[in-house]
Amino acid sequence: MRFHLAVFTVVILLATALLGQSNPVPFVNQPLVPTTAAPGSPGFTLTVNGTGFVSGSVVNWNGSPRTTAFVTTSQLTASISATDVAVASTATITVKSPTPGGGVSNPVVFPIATARSTVSFTVSSMAVGSLPLSARIADLNGDGKADIVAPNTSSNTVSILLGNGDGTFRPHVDYATGQNPEDVTVADFNGDGKLDLAVINANALANSVSILLGNGDGTFQPHVDYPVGETPLSLVAADLNRDGKIDLVVGISSVSGDISVLLGNGDGTFQPYASYFTAGSQAYSVAVGDFNHDGILDVVIANSGAESVSVLLGKGDGTFLPHLDFPVGNSALGVTVGDFDGDGNLDLAASNYESNSVSILLGRGDGTFQPQVQYATQNFPFGITSADVNGDGNLDLATATKDAPFAGLSVLLGNGDGTFQRYVPYDSGGGYQISAGDFNNDGLIDFSVANSGVTILIQDHGTVVALSPSSVKFATQLVGTVSSTQVVKLTNSGSTAISIASMSVATPNFAVVSKCGRSVPAGQSCNLLLYFTPTASGNLTDTLAIYDSGGGSPQLVPLSGAGTSVYWSPKSLNFGAITVRKTSPPQTVTLTNEGSVRLSITQITIVGQNKTEFTQVNACGTSLVAGATCTIDVWFTPKATGSRSATLSIADNGGGSPQKVSLTGTGQ
Repeated sequence: MRFHLAVFTVVILLATALLGQSNPVPFVNQPLVPTTAAPGSPGFTLTVNGTGFVSGSVVNWNGSPRTTAFVTTSQLTASISATDVAVASTATITVKSPTPGGGVSNPVVFPIATARSTVSFTVSSMAVGSLPLSARIADLNGDGKADIVAPNTSSNTVSILLGNGDGTFRPHVDYATGQNPEDVTVADFNGDGKLDLAVINANALANSVSILLGNGDGTFQPHVDYPVGETPLSLVAADLNRDGKIDLVVGISSVSGDISVLLGNGDGTFQPYASYFTAGSQAYSVAVGDFNHDGILDVVIANSGAESVSVLLGKGDGTFLPHLDFPVGNSALGVTVGDFDGDGNLDLAASNYESNSVSILLGRGDGTFQPQVQYATQNFPFGITSADVNGDGNLDLATATKDAPFAGLSVLLGNGDGTFQRYVPYDSGGGYQISAGDFNNDGLIDFSVANSGVTILIQDHGTVVALSPSSVKFATQLVGTVSSTQVVKLTNSGSTAISIASMSVATPNFAVVSKCGRSVPAGQSCNLLLYFTPTASGNLTDTLAIYDSGGGSPQLVPLSGAGTSVYWSPKSLNFGAITVRKTSPPQTVTLTNEGSVRLSITQITIVGQNKTEFTQVNACGTSLVAGATCTIDVWFTPKATGSRSATLSIADNGGGSPQKVSLTGTGQ
């Protein structure tokens, strides 16, 4: 079906070209395939997925064309040489389509870096105007270095911070906007090859979007304002009607909830806005993508007031079908789009402010989505973005956390199948919207967030801290009891002392006692004592996070163990020496349900190499009420001389199943 759609779209494009109509401005999806490459890799074929590609579209690598093959209107491939990925850096990928219309797509970064299992950041802040709510990343002056643009709500300005390419920035230069600017997007609105700004202004008396045309050197012309709906909160730029001109979609925080669509004229001006209603109020975040594979961009809105995301499928002329709504968590403030499970369909991730979570909605490819799966974050996530943060080829998620008790960043590493690992928190002073880029061109993804100023988080390269073992798995432990001690050795392999700020686990199921003190001298080691104290039955996991000055902080140690409500004794039976083909006296195992509910027993059996030489008879039946006990008698009948062994296995729903008793004996 998808092939037929692609062929149909190609036919339409050929027909419109014959009629003299314009090529659309292309749009590139995340992720690129591959998503990243290690420095020194051989050349490869890069697959670029998106919308609005035509025969003649070219993939650009840092602005320079690469040999490109047209596959469909939603896919191109490009030849990337070994020279392109010889050293660690970050390339910017765009697609340029020919005239009439056409133009350059949105940029997507391609990190060239070695994959890492954990990530850490160095945090710094920069002054801008008063009360910025977002800090977007773009190369505003075309020098190949990431810059930042931040709208300042209280000072009615937008701050431009031009990057030096080493993680530092020039002092901010401010340009006037309308009143109460909330968010900004960057695109070429007048087709002159220079990036322009669109800033939304949420003043109740003058709801508008300010257009500041760029001069190509990081400076901008005075703003021109266009009305939008009441209290705009977010916006995105894309070619919605496929005419080769960039349009705007603005999320509106009205009582009914809607979006304002402003079709571009291609000269930096816009037509009067049209409104399309969504499921609820307060559209804090808006994004675009082709969710049904028809070659037309669609719109998704996070509805803070309706616990949903609304999808508006595009008709191709800048208008939309009625919204389709999909439940997410409470107070969704952010949404990002990408193919998180690698099936070719775009998926959604929404940040839920009051649910302290992100919702993952995997796309079906027809404009609908599977039911949400929520993953925890730190408290009160606001903005959300997606990028391959650790260079493993999978899209990851990052959320900005605005309010106490934790104000910072939560990173959820992706597994590539639409699932995500447990979040890791990073303290950044908090923030509203979040953007991903590479400020020092080292191939590692960095972040910018807005709070009292602009905070940047630059990813660190490594650490002098070594941890052994790197993960800890505890034996099955009775709920409400404390395990024996497991030890992790921390070694400072550097040449100077490191300080340890703190270490913690996130759940009460695990505990850590540090023997390291406040610092560890160069070349010295210390021990961390870990305990498993399960509060519930079943498989339990956590992460020990160690915050230190050794680089790569926090150091992370995955922890796991199984809690059980089943107590059994003894844990092993030794029958000693028994004459071959004679049967030993029985030995007894006692099984106790320590839980508060009935225990279901699925099976009690003997397994292992010599299982036929051991026999069990039990009085446990298929269930055991809370607090009750039962017995299992076991006999040993050796069939040959020498050491014999097997295992008594008890399968149940008490957690940590199967419970095991080792059986040994000697035939003589």
